[in-house]
Amino acid sequence: MSVLSTVSQIAAKRVSRWLIGLAIALLLWIGLGWGDSAVWANPSAPENRVQASLVSEVTSIQPGTSMWVALHLKIREGWHVYWQNPGDSGAAPIVRWSLPEGFRAGELVYPYPERLPVPPLMNFGYKDEVYYLVKITPAANVPTGQSVTLRAEGEILVCKVECVPEPKSVSLTLPVTAEPPAQDPAMAAAFTRVRQALPQPSPWSVSFAVEETTLRLRVAVTNLSKGQVRAVEFFPYQDGVMENAADQAWTIDSDGLTLTVKRGYRDDLTTVDGVLVLQEQLDGQTITQAFDIRAVPGGGTATSSTSLALIGKTLLLALLGGVVLNLMPCVFPVLSLKALTIAQQAQRSPRQARIGGLAFTAGVLVSFALLAAALLLLRSLGQQVGWGFQLQSPGFVLIMAYVLFAVGLSLSGAFTIGASIMGLGSGLTARPGYSGEFFTGMLTTVMATPCTAPFMATAVSVALVQPPGVAIAVLLVLGLGLALPYLLISITPAVRRWLPKPGAWMEVLQQFLAFPIYGAAAWLVWVLTQQTGTNGLAIALTGLVLISFAAWLHQKTQLSRQVWRRVGMVGSLATLVLAVTLTPLVNQNAVPPDQRNATPQVSAWQPYSAQQVASLQQSNQPVFFNFTAAWCVTCLVNDRVALSQPEVIAAFQAKGVRLIKADWTNRDPDITQALSRYGHSGVPLYVLYPSGLSQGRFQILPKMLTPAIVQEALATVPNSVTRR
Repeated sequence: MSVLSTVSQIAAKRVSRWLIGLAIALLLWIGLGWGDSAVWANPSAPENRVQASLVSEVTSIQPGTSMWVALHLKIREGWHVYWQNPGDSGAAPIVRWSLPEGFRAGELVYPYPERLPVPPLMNFGYKDEVYYLVKITPAANVPTGQSVTLRAEGEILVCKVECVPEPKSVSLTLPVTAEPPAQDPAMAAAFTRVRQALPQPSPWSVSFAVEETTLRLRVAVTNLSKGQVRAVEFFPYQDGVMENAADQAWTIDSDGLTLTVKRGYRDDLTTVDGVLVLQEQLDGQTITQAFDIRAVPGGGTATSSTSLALIGKTLLLALLGGVVLNLMPCVFPVLSLKALTIAQQAQRSPRQARIGGLAFTAGVLVSFALLAAALLLLRSLGQQVGWGFQLQSPGFVLIMAYVLFAVGLSLSGAFTIGASIMGLGSGLTARPGYSGEFFTGMLTTVMATPCTAPFMATAVSVALVQPPGVAIAVLLVLGLGLALPYLLISITPAVRRWLPKPGAWMEVLQQFLAFPIYGAAAWLVWVLTQQTGTNGLAIALTGLVLISFAAWLHQKTQLSRQVWRRVGMVGSLATLVLAVTLTPLVNQNAVPPDQRNATPQVSAWQPYSAQQVASLQQSNQPVFFNFTAAWCVTCLVNDRVALSQPEVIAAFQAKGVRLIKADWTNRDPDITQALSRYGHSGVPLYVLYPSGLSQGRFQILPKMLTPAIVQEALATVPNSVTRR
C-alpha cells in the first residue's frame, strides 16, 4: 500500500505540473483574445508588474549571420519571475515568435537563478530584472538596404504574495546590411553581464549517490579551499530531484567539493542535471560562477570505496528488510501455509525437511529474479515502475484475489486437491512433493510486493538506480532474507525439535489459517475497488461466486460414478475459465488516477459558477470563497498549511460553511469579474461571508493563511445561522 500511495503522490505531482504547463499553454493560445477583457491583459496598463522589451546585442542584421537578442524584463519591486525549472510552483516564461520568412529563433537561454523562499516551498527565479537570451538566425537571402521587424508574444507569470499571468507583445526593428553587424554600445554592458551569469560547461567530473534521505553530489575539483568558497547552490533542471526548500550542505576536502541535499520523490535517477553556482572570494572580490553539470552514478575520485561501501550497506539492508518482511500483514497469511507444512515435515525425515526448505527458498529466489528482470526491462523502456508495480494492474489484483480465495476454500475443507488441476493457485501450493514448496515460495513473493518493511525501502530505492547486476543482486538478497527463517528451520534439526508434534490440532490450525487467507483476498478486492470502482467490485464478487461454485461442484462429484466425476471436472474447469475471462473487464473499468485520489476533503469544495452564486444569494448560510489557481505558489502554500489541515476543515464543518473554490487556472470571465468586484486582479483571494451572501457583509482574509487566521475568522460566524 505504501508503494501505491507513493506512486499516486508522484503521479498527482506530475499531473499538477502538467496542468500548470497546460494552463499556460491555454493562456497563450487564447491570450490574444484577452487583450480587451482582462485587467492584466494590456501591457501598458499601470497594473503591470513586468515591463518587457526586446533588445539586440547588435545594431544591424547581416543575412545568414546569427545574432543574439534578449527578452528583457524589468520586474516591479517585491515581485519575481521564474527560471526554466520554477521550483515548487510557478511557471517558466513562454515565448512565441513571429519572424520574417526564413528567420529562425533558438530556445531561451537562462542565466543562473536565485532561490526564492515561500515557506514551506522554494522557487527558482529572478527579481528586479532579467535578460533571457535568444539566438536569431536570419535568412541568407533577406534583401539588404531595408529593415525587418522581429516580433514575439510571451506569457510571463509574475508572483509576489499573489500570482498574475501577464501576456506581453514585444518587437524589435533593425536594418539589414551587407556588412558584419556592429555591437550596440548601449547594450554591451547588459549582454556582458548576462553572459557572465550563464552556466558554463563544467570542467570537472561530477558524480552522485542516492542514499536513504539524501542526494549527494561529488565534484572532482581540486583547486578549491575552504576559505575560498563562500556559498554553493544547486538548481536541478528537473522537478523531483531534490527537496527544493531543504538546506544545501557542502564540504570541501582534498578530493573536491561535496554537496548534500535532501532527495526528492524521483527514484529513477540515471543522471542529475542542473546548474551549480559557486560564490568564491578571489583577490578581495566576491566572484560568482555557474556551471552546467551532469552527474552520473558513482563517487568520483572516491568511486570504488564509496560504491562498494554503498553496495555492501544496501545488501545488508536488503537482507534485514527481507527478514522483517515476514512480519508484514500481506505476507503473514501466505506464510501461515508454510508454517503448517513445516509442522508436518518436522516429524518426517530430516532430508525431506531440508529439501523442502531449499525448494521453498528456490521458489522465492526465482520469483525475485523474475521480478527484478521485469522491473529493469520496463524501466529500460521508459516506464516509471517500482516495487509492487504489478499490483497497479487491476487484472493482476483480481487474479491474486481468486488464487487466495481458492487457497482459503481448500484450507476450509470446501474441496480437496487430487491429481486434477482444479484450484489454480491452491493446486500449485498444495501439490505433493517439492513442487508445492516451490510454488508456495513464488506465491509468497507475489504477496510480499504490496508491503514495505523497515530497511527494504532504502535497499530497493538504491537498487533501482544501480547497474542491472547490482539491482538484481540486491533484490535476490531481499528474497533470501524473506526465505531465511524457514530455510534455517528446515536445515537445522535443533530448531525443528522446538516445533510441536502432529495431531488433531493441525486440522484445526489448517481451518483457522484459512481466515487470514480470506482476509488477504478481501483486501485485494478492496484494492481492486479503489482502482476500478463499484463495477470492478461487481466483477470480482461474480468471479468469487463462480470459484465457489467450481469448488463445490468438484467436491460434490468426487465420490460419484466416473461419468459424473468427469462431468464435475469439466463443469468446474468451465466455471473457472468463465471467472478468468472476467479479468479483462476490470482493466476496462479502471478509474483515472485523479479521480482515485479524490478525497472527501477535496469533494467538500464546490466549484464556482454564476448559478452557484445566485443560489447562495437566497440563503443565509455562511460561505467561504477560495479564489485560487494551480500556478499560484501562495495558493498552494495556503492549501497545504491551512485550508487542508484537519482542524480547519473541522471548523468549517462545525459552522456549516459552504466552501466554494474559484479555480482561475484557466480563463474564466465569471471569476475575473468576481475578483474585480472585490478590488483584486489576481489570486489568491479568500472571502468569508459570515451570515451568507444575502446579508452582504463579508471579510477578506490575508493572502498568507495559517490555521489560526482561518479559525479566528470563522469565530465571527454566528452559530444560529441557517444550515443546509
